[in-house]
Amino acid sequence: MAFTATNKLPGVYIDEIDVPGPIAGVATSVLAVVGPARMGPIDTPTLVTNPTQFREAFGGHFTAPVFYASHAVHGFFENGGSSCYFVRASSGARSSLDLLDANGNVTLVVTARELDVQGNPIDGDSIEVEVVHVHLATTNASRGDSTVASGGAAGSTVLAVAVGDGGEFAAGDVILLDDGGGTTELATVASLSGDDLTLTTPLTNTFGVGAAIRVADLAVNRTSFRLEDSTGIEPGSYVTISQGAISDGFVVTQVDRTNHVVSLDHGLPNPLAMTGPNQVQVQSQEFTLNLAVPDPALQNLAMDPRHPRFFGSVLRTTPSKFVQLALADDPPNPSVPPTNLPAPLPATNLAGGAPDDPANLALAEYQRAIDVLERIDAVTMLVIPEATTIAGLQGAMITHCEKMQDRFAILDPQRGATPTNGIRTQRGALNSDRGYAALYYPWIWISNPDPAVRNLPPEQGRLLIPPSGHIAGVFARTDNAKGVHKAPANEQIRGILDLERTLNDTESGQLNELSVNVLRRVPNRGFRVWGARTLTTSTQWRYVNVRRLLLFIEESIQEGTEFAVFEPNNRSLWETVKRQVVEFLTTVWATGAFVGATPETSFRVRVDEELNPPGQIALGILTFEVIVYPAPPAEFIVFRVIQEPGGPRLEEA
Repeated sequence: MAFTATNKLPGVYIDEIDVPGPIAGVATSVLAVVGPARMGPIDTPTLVTNPTQFREAFGGHFTAPVFYASHAVHGFFENGGSSCYFVRASSGARSSLDLLDANGNVTLVVTARELDVQGNPIDGDSIEVEVVHVHLATTNASRGDSTVASGGAAGSTVLAVAVGDGGEFAAGDVILLDDGGGTTELATVASLSGDDLTLTTPLTNTFGVGAAIRVADLAVNRTSFRLEDSTGIEPGSYVTISQGAISDGFVVTQVDRTNHVVSLDHGLPNPLAMTGPNQVQVQSQEFTLNLAVPDPALQNLAMDPRHPRFFGSVLRTTPSKFVQLALADDPPNPSVPPTNLPAPLPATNLAGGAPDDPANLALAEYQRAIDVLERIDAVTMLVIPEATTIAGLQGAMITHCEKMQDRFAILDPQRGATPTNGIRTQRGALNSDRGYAALYYPWIWISNPDPAVRNLPPEQGRLLIPPSGHIAGVFARTDNAKGVHKAPANEQIRGILDLERTLNDTESGQLNELSVNVLRRVPNRGFRVWGARTLTTSTQWRYVNVRRLLLFIEESIQEGTEFAVFEPNNRSLWETVKRQVVEFLTTVWATGAFVGATPETSFRVRVDEELNPPGQIALGILTFEVIVYPAPPAEFIVFRVIQEPGGPRLEEA
């Protein structure tokens, strides 16, 4: 913003200028694993950063029958991964109860927090919920009553009340003056000083010493007034304002703690007297859910997000161990606040629950779990070890990654697939034109973590599992050690005992040609990933590292240039954004990600009038063209050895 000298004393002034910072590269090795678990939230992406956190949130491994998602998580961490979102897919149904408001509309849904595997279910139907109305605040509208001690002449804005009665009034009060002879007048207090009241406007009439003065009745459409005590009243509080037979509901929008003045979301529909035996009572309306087992997280809850006891905020901070609480959304509650408060309800059982049986998981349950990952922008890899047993699930993984355009699917082979038949058939059914997935083969043997088999001979104390979790860990380790531009191949796989099948060179070469990445035992170097191809026939997206490098570049540029949205679309903005992108790509080039020897031969960033004609600018569109030259992996290294008989020749000049 340009400096302006208007109304300024001559001198030296400092004007700080905000300059957009450099583009920071996004994380590339955040895994999402979808699958069954022994416990934990369902269809909820949950971040875990080590195996202990996973066990605490989702329980241990399945042993009979075996399911593999937990092993994938452990394999990921064992191979160098550090951030994993786990989504528990479930075939069960959690018990629930609809809470109705006074209009008979569903306003909140209580759902059992947990369900467990078949044979050990948590019987959510046995949970009883009672809804009780509670009141964090019960107070009255503040009355004030005194007499004029001095002042009060027509045209005056100051008058004094009886000694010691100044505390009866406060700034903002609407007061009524009455001379006892039929002359009355309303005025508003602007400020107080002891027993002196300063009014906002001059008096029209004269009120002599002894004239009555009190807080005026609350008129129709009045939206604010003073309370005796505002403790417990918050912005967002539902309140009932009542006097005698009159009772109306409101939502508090503001609270003046100094003067205890509250503002309401709409005006009073009825006049309320500030004299007589019936006080104007103000009572806040909150609710508590009582369970058979006391749960502090469910006490004194409010419905408005502005309120510090808003149920959503409270349960996010201190979740209930037993139930979850959510607004009705199918359909949404048509009742408007404050009539959407849940009505009192006697103890009522949750209903409709069914135990979870992972063996019954189908494509629909997995698809639901995949869909929730759309909310997690940080995810860059997707693994579903059980996908080989569910028709269409690996295709759903690919579709998800192609839709999001910021993550990569690591696919497992069928168990027992042969290199000449099964894996070829599976590969033929899978494709990603733009290279958003890769297939690895074969399954791997690990030490069986089941305590019941730890003392068995090695051949009996091991477990055959899909390799995707371990491969994802290799991806993460390679990214962290060398960069996302390095192919996650010829890298050791940690924590495995053997491969389901050992391939010879011919079999490995044939599968590589089909873009199936094989796992091999390399003498003296352990078990290695020996392939880096994606599931595409396009040479542009053939390699895993090239595809993931572009995902990294695209996501980093997208997030790093968000500051430019809604800025004036002019050359200044063009050059600012171009400079940022060039600086970022130069940093990427320095890591060895591109083929060029210099930045100029490794990438180009273009923004000009040809890309941005006036018509496009008028539509609010700014287009950049970024061309990069990624370095593909050296998949085949060839040495040409030439023998020349007779040795070197010496010729005389």
